[in-house]
Amino acid sequence: MQKTVNLLRGFVRVEVECPYPERFINLCASNGVAFWGAERLDALRLQAAIPSKHLSRAEEYAARLGGSLRPLARRGAAFFLERFRKRYALIAGLFICLAALLVSNRYIWEFTVEGNTALTSEEILQALREVGVTAGSRASSVDIETVRNQMLLKLGKLSWVTVNIKGSHAAVVVREVDEKPEILSRGSPANVVAEKAGLITRIDTLSGSAQVFPGDTVRQGQLLVSGLMDSAQQGVRLVNARADVTARTWTELSAVMPTGAVGKRYTGRSKTRFALVFGSRRVNLPGTSSQPYAMYDKMSETSMLRLPQNVVFPIAAVRETVIEYEPVSYQMDESVAEDALRLALEEALRGGISRGEILSERFVLRLEPGLASASLSAECVERIDVPRKIDFAAAGTGHLLGS
Repeated sequence: MQKTVNLLRGFVRVEVECPYPERFINLCASNGVAFWGAERLDALRLQAAIPSKHLSRAEEYAARLGGSLRPLARRGAAFFLERFRKRYALIAGLFICLAALLVSNRYIWEFTVEGNTALTSEEILQALREVGVTAGSRASSVDIETVRNQMLLKLGKLSWVTVNIKGSHAAVVVREVDEKPEILSRGSPANVVAEKAGLITRIDTLSGSAQVFPGDTVRQGQLLVSGLMDSAQQGVRLVNARADVTARTWTELSAVMPTGAVGKRYTGRSKTRFALVFGSRRVNLPGTSSQPYAMYDKMSETSMLRLPQNVVFPIAAVRETVIEYEPVSYQMDESVAEDALRLALEEALRGGISRGEILSERFVLRLEPGLASASLSAECVERIDVPRKIDFAAAGTGHLLGS
């Protein structure tokens, strides 16, 4: 603590030369002249540190003993500020920086987003801007509860959101809705309908009233097993229809892709340019061209001016590297186009067959100038039964049978 006080007040490292250096030490101590770090050099000389305000008295005591005192070095804040005594612009700049530091810490200049997967960070930050929280917003004016409610209304994919503000940094923490398919309980009245069109090859009815039989052709969405049952003993009742329905299905997929493409060939030339961003205003530094090349890729790196404790200034340094390239045209080989289209169509086909197998498939490639198209026809055997909840709000038995 004392060392810090000495640095703030300022001190001088001195060398004293006199017949009896120890008498100088005693004289200073008896008259209230503080000193520390005394070091004896030889029989006539010693060095010590004394407060700057006691320098003149120490010189007087050294002369009284028939010696001399020579300052070696001056340390501390007082001597540092003395250098700027007539440099008014620097002094003004120092006070402006201190004021900006105090004021800047009351505003939000930096945002981060945590916990998002389905929504992009930009979508969340855009919604945040729409509810009034932007770069430069006063931290104390942000009502977290109001922001949370408005964000949930704007972004239906969010189940929870909050904004944690610390210094000039705001962390937007979100939790997204876990979308799960509707699961019907065993007791819920439901029909069984066709997931896709096909020719019924087998139907095993576990509950409900079968509406189709092997050999029947059905369309997508058609009722296969009804949850509405009528019997002489129990009358009309609703059940949860369940069945395993297998059918032969036919699928045809198509895809198109250009065989000519334009690529990039880098020339090896690049330029680096710099800019400063004050809040939302960008200022390009002198000597940087806004468009150095006709065609180029740009890599940008932004660094906020920050201090510890999440204190961020509304100033960012931007470093951009611009790399020139030339467009290069090339023609795709027929085999490459065929492989790419076949792979894409087969992946799409297998992605749509979740409960069955492919019996046969036929791939056809067609080439035109600058264009390749392909079709994939497949015959499959698969289960096509899916449950569908009965709509009680609908009126009429006929509607229930077809729901």
